[in-house]
Amino acid sequence: MNDVRRRQPDLPSVTSAYGEEPGMMRIAMGTVVVAVCAVATTAFAATTKVELAEVLGSWQGDDSVQFVELAITEDGNANVSGGTLTFRTGSDTTGSERRSLQLTKDMTNGAAGSRILFATDGASDVLGVTPDFVLPAGYLPALTGRICYQVTDSSDDTEVVDCVAYGGYQRDNGGFGRSLRISPDNRSLVRVDTTGSNRSDWEGELQPTPQNNAGTVVTLATLCGDDHIDAGEECDDDNLDGQTCKSMGYSKGQLACSQCHWDLSDCVACGNGVRDSGEQCDGDDFGERTCTSLGFTGGDLGCTSSCKVNTAGCDATYFVPGAGAVGPECLMEWKITNGSQRPGSDGKAPVRQTCTDGDPACDTDDVTGTCTFSVAVCFDVADARFTRNGKTCRHAPIASWSVVRASGDGADAVVASARAAVEAVAPSTSDGNAVTFEPALDVDGECSDPFAAVVASGKTVVLKTRTVGSGGKPQDVDALKLVCTE
Repeated sequence: MNDVRRRQPDLPSVTSAYGEEPGMMRIAMGTVVVAVCAVATTAFAATTKVELAEVLGSWQGDDSVQFVELAITEDGNANVSGGTLTFRTGSDTTGSERRSLQLTKDMTNGAAGSRILFATDGASDVLGVTPDFVLPAGYLPALTGRICYQVTDSSDDTEVVDCVAYGGYQRDNGGFGRSLRISPDNRSLVRVDTTGSNRSDWEGELQPTPQNNAGTVVTLATLCGDDHIDAGEECDDDNLDGQTCKSMGYSKGQLACSQCHWDLSDCVACGNGVRDSGEQCDGDDFGERTCTSLGFTGGDLGCTSSCKVNTAGCDATYFVPGAGAVGPECLMEWKITNGSQRPGSDGKAPVRQTCTDGDPACDTDDVTGTCTFSVAVCFDVADARFTRNGKTCRHAPIASWSVVRASGDGADAVVASARAAVEAVAPSTSDGNAVTFEPALDVDGECSDPFAAVVASGKTVVLKTRTVGSGGKPQDVDALKLVCTE
């Protein structure tokens, strides 16, 4: 068959693209594509039998010395034209930039284990090896980022073949697991396994060994290990340059040196008064957490010695969403006093509220054999727990409230007390266990007076209510289960 593929230039070139989704160029295949499509449902312009093998982000303090090396994993896969390397920068989930580089020619050597080398001009000068493709300066982030190899099939669908994320990269890394903690600065990242999980498959290497498709390989000699801090090194063996965990912003611990990079694994940030990654709080720093944001009516949060939030100082009264999902559930919430079952640092207040007979933190009576819960019904509470991705729960004027189901010994009395409390919130009429507000209740955070919900020891009372917005929508169904234990 005649080769009717588009003629490739003698020198490698790249195509760059920016955007949120990978941008690719399909390689025109002429009648060859027609022949392939006749016998297969999916045809790739570039092979998927390629994986990332080694990455260098800088060398001896010079960020212009960078390379990326791919490895062909099965014999006969030299067809890489049309494949794409994508580079994403940024250590957080928002401040990230994406760049892409397209492979514009096939390789000569397609044997399993053969390499494909991308290198910057600065790296080519240092290595003395001709790369297969030029890596533009500024594409590869030296400290924190992600690199992926991907291909496009005949339907213009993208398949991400392999990725490596490093330096604590925080954006989504697909199915490749958590990013590497280490970075490819003054050392390379080298693949050591093929489990598909970055932290299992990659390690740091002090002596990079770039290799091009022709088989030319060089080894860069490291200066790490001479006990002298050279360019690109943060430390060297026992020479820590006078630094300690405290000088690095931690509260305590033992600073160490690994591969001439700081090893902070034994440094402890908790106690420095600043809420660091992995900490819920530190000293008086709770981030945006408050007792109120966690569903309590007030109080003061505490912080433990392990930098975990302690809600013991919050009020014993808190709001209990009767369903818990984001949506119209905030039309109504229960307000209950139960100091023995305070929500924790996640603010979750379960529908099942348990009290031990005689426990003053939740049982408001002095009678043996019953638990008397203090409960109120609240409408349109501005509950921070219902905020997701900046969107708050949908509030509405309240047209009606009703008990649609009640069960358990003493349930009728609890329903009567709840109905009476709701009736007194605003002008209303009642029909059985339904209360209709006239006009619709349009006041944010309006609560009934607390009512006594009496439950016999060893028994459970369950209430299920429906709150309806003006015009019949939205509707909010909420439950509450009160359990009295002996």
